[in-house]
Amino acid sequence: MKILLINPPVFNDKGYCVSYSPPLGLLYLAAFLEKNGYPNIEVLDADLAGLTWEKLKNLFINEKPDIIGVGGTVMLMPALMRTIEVARQILPNSFIVAGGWGPSKEPEKVLRAYNKAVDCVVIGEGEMTLLELVRRIENKKRDFNDIDGLAFLDQDDKVAFTKSREVIMDLNTLPWPAWHLLKPDFSKYRGMHGQFEGMSRPVVTMFSARGCPHRCTFCSLGSKIWRYRNTKDVVDEMDFYRTKFGARSIQIYDDEFIGMSPMQNERVKGFCDEIIRRGLHKKLAFLVQGRCSQFINLDVLKKMREANFIWILWGVESGSQKVLDFIKKDIKIENVYRAFDLTKQVGIKSLMFIMVGFPKETPEDVKLTANLIEKIKPDQVRIHITTPHPGSELRKYMEEHNLIDVYDYYKADHR
Repeated sequence: MKILLINPPVFNDKGYCVSYSPPLGLLYLAAFLEKNGYPNIEVLDADLAGLTWEKLKNLFINEKPDIIGVGGTVMLMPALMRTIEVARQILPNSFIVAGGWGPSKEPEKVLRAYNKAVDCVVIGEGEMTLLELVRRIENKKRDFNDIDGLAFLDQDDKVAFTKSREVIMDLNTLPWPAWHLLKPDFSKYRGMHGQFEGMSRPVVTMFSARGCPHRCTFCSLGSKIWRYRNTKDVVDEMDFYRTKFGARSIQIYDDEFIGMSPMQNERVKGFCDEIIRRGLHKKLAFLVQGRCSQFINLDVLKKMREANFIWILWGVESGSQKVLDFIKKDIKIENVYRAFDLTKQVGIKSLMFIMVGFPKETPEDVKLTANLIEKIKPDQVRIHITTPHPGSELRKYMEEHNLIDVYDYYKADHR
């Protein structure tokens, strides 16, 4: 059975490639399928490969995969659905499945697009769901009602949802991403969004944990259950990238690597100790994301700096406590100042993420944000327009208050 997993060619719509980093979600799915007896898999980043729609058609004609999986975030939805349409035109008998956080949040839109070209949508984390689905298709069965984590159109043309899939609690059961199945190969990737002093290329992006327990209203991603991998296994993976790909920098793409809890602080210290013990702090630089909470600890930051953590990207969003409370950020302005001050003390560089345009935000609130930036003087600032992503509490609020006229997926792309 031949399986093709595709990152859609967004450049056809936007005029440029957005694939700075490899499609880790698809690489994890491929690795899990391969581990469970399905070696005939390819992960195609059609965006980085520069495949026009015509070239994609020719690829489908030549490859003739039995199963096509198309994945992506909300920002990729138009190209994702167009990829499904092209696949169905060329391969009427192949099984087509969509997944990722875009389709997970708007399954009916995907299921009904282009004359119902897709067979089903995987909702949420996809490893177990896709494996069970592939096994069912291999056995030439089309009854999916007992496979958790799926959406499809039933015989009455209504959207049917199976039981929600439980998240994978033990991430150590997952194999590393299947880089050997990726086309184009790793060397073609830039590695991260933007320039960061001290983060030399090649840069590898990876996860050490999944999930975020917080309740920000603008977020529509992932699980609220925080789960983390074994420290040794994560550092083994880092060292593999150093020796295999010549990696010089690692971007740990966890939602929040630091700032969630005292328990997380202990994990971070153990993580740094393992990096130092192996001497990788002299060979690799690290970039992570953090939360400006009361749990930011000077000793932890010192240990991170010793392990050669160069950058922390902080999700601040606003300098107005009123706005922070409205979006349920659950942080205090005083902790923002404290987090940046402590980070500066130990010599780690900081990036501040800001969002502008929240409902109820006033010009005075924006001035407070500008004052915050001026007083803290972070090493980098990125200011984004607030976007009501499908599936978020913010989206629901704005729909209820008639605050959305048109939603343009590509204008929601913050990169």
